[in-house]
Amino acid sequence: MKKLIIYGASYFDLIKLIDAINREETTWELLGFLDDTPEKQGKSYFEIPVLGGREVLDKFVSDGCIVFNNVCGHWSRNKKVAELLQVHQCEFANLVHPDVDLNYVNMGENIILPQGCLVGSGSTIGSFVSARLGVVVSHDVAVEGHVFIGMGAKLGSESHIMKGAFIGAGATVMLGRTVGEGAVVGAGALVTKDVPAFSTVAGVPAKVLKEGRT
Repeated sequence: MKKLIIYGASYFDLIKLIDAINREETTWELLGFLDDTPEKQGKSYFEIPVLGGREVLDKFVSDGCIVFNNVCGHWSRNKKVAELLQVHQCEFANLVHPDVDLNYVNMGENIILPQGCLVGSGSTIGSFVSARLGVVVSHDVAVEGHVFIGMGAKLGSESHIMKGAFIGAGATVMLGRTVGEGAVVGAGALVTKDVPAFSTVAGVPAKVLKEGRT
């Protein structure tokens, strides 16, 4: 069994996902969370303790613990924490529900794929991608790093989701479309055209509501 530390005390459905993985094959011993928010330190969430912040990270790494970056919010926050963990030479976990078929799929590291996700052959899921329940990734899709994909979203075949994009719950990206770097696709949107980098789109069909960095 591998020792696991989750960096970021949030999205507690991860605990259920780890339980599901362990029911299929005993894989992870979840020791606890690390979180830099002082108010969370010393607390427990679903009986899993917050063991401290980055000041104790090296202790767990030296003990052979594997780390999962669970910092939520804007993708730049997740990226900043990923860079911190890489400096500390962390090994990263992939947390994938046992029902998800990953044959003929290229995977990075530190990826969440919970129950009900489907990933087609020839697709690539980049590092630090966080998907929610029931996400469908068709064949030959490229999902770059630090992308969030909300519950029930669908990515059409040969689509390209660039780094840091946010795909809202129930959104659909049609075949061959590109969602640009850092772009936000609103919940339930239907993307029929390429989405410019750092823009926000919503609606059916999706239209640009905001352009430029936020």
